Amino acid sequence: MKKPIDQRREVMQSLLSGEITVGKAAELLSCSRRSIERYRKAFFVSGAEGLRDHRRSNYHKLTAADSKLIVTWKEKDRWRSARNIRDKLNLPVSEQHILRILRKAGLIRENLRRVKAIQRFEADYPNQMWQTDIMGKIFFPSIGILYLIATLDDHSRFVPSGRWFKTQGKMNVFQIWYESLARWGVPEKMLQDEGSQYKARTRFGTADYQWYANALGIELIWAHKAQTKGKIERFWKFVQTDFVPSVISAKTIEEVNGTWNVWLARYNYTFKSRYFGGITRASKYKPSQRRLSRIELQTLLVIEERRKVTRESTVSLYGKHYYIPPGYIGCRIWIKVIGNKVIFEANGEVFWKTKVRF
Repeated sequence: MKKPIDQRREVMQSLLSGEITVGKAAELLSCSRRSIERYRKAFFVSGAEGLRDHRRSNYHKLTAADSKLIVTWKEKDRWRSARNIRDKLNLPVSEQHILRILRKAGLIRENLRRVKAIQRFEADYPNQMWQTDIMGKIFFPSIGILYLIATLDDHSRFVPSGRWFKTQGKMNVFQIWYESLARWGVPEKMLQDEGSQYKARTRFGTADYQWYANALGIELIWAHKAQTKGKIERFWKFVQTDFVPSVISAKTIEEVNGTWNVWLARYNYTFKSRYFGGITRASKYKPSQRRLSRIELQTLLVIEERRKVTRESTVSLYGKHYYIPPGYIGCRIWIKVIGNKVIFEANGEVFWKTKVRF
């Protein structure tokens, strides 16, 4: 507690005249040596006026009756915030002061009834709807930025397919889509955002993804905000906390995906979900009854692009360069992407095959 102004003045006079030391002055005024130095400077410049405390505080501006009124308003209308109560009662204090009073009364954490209830949706059965998305970039010190692309069954939270890539282009989206459909069948609906990999940017026409979904008889549902894809967004959060830290020191993308395959199998078949009452996601899921053969999928899900072979005997496809055998420099060739294979054609004949470069 600060000493009276007269006592502070007497101590400073004694200090400046050399009668006492700084340590003794601090002891007499019950303060630190740093405060004494500040007092001495203020006293030397402004005299006794410099020793006065000009700070002001709102802490003591409320009476006991004010505090009781604050509690009464909160108890009567639990939805009222500290700011609302302060403004309604026209109190000359901060919101934090109101919060301290409410906290002391045990009225801070309140489960309020929403004016508009949250509408939750869940598919009625497996494969009624899948969600697909691209997780935001994750930086690996030895590899660089990687993206996770995956699909997730809305009913069971089962993940049909997922993989890490260095880019988030549409060819990688198609690769995950192809793997999901080839192994688990065709869903009735697909939920995704409006990224350029999924939806055309132009007013007219459709993106490849839209065209192939129509060919497969899959209804597309567009998410205009992240909350719509809540289930796969929560899956991303779990991946970031449970999987990523275990592989953050990986040296290659192959190492990341190798560890990922093991982790994803455990997620689907071993990890028990508290939401489902302690059972696995695989026990809630079963493959779609509508299945297509690999021949049918390869016929429908084929990406075709035309490219001109450069002087270096290469072509560029979605940011990756592919070497073409000699004899086609300057020619325009067709490139087909089927699953994880890239096929090169000229004059209606296949002359080269290779794997997709991710």
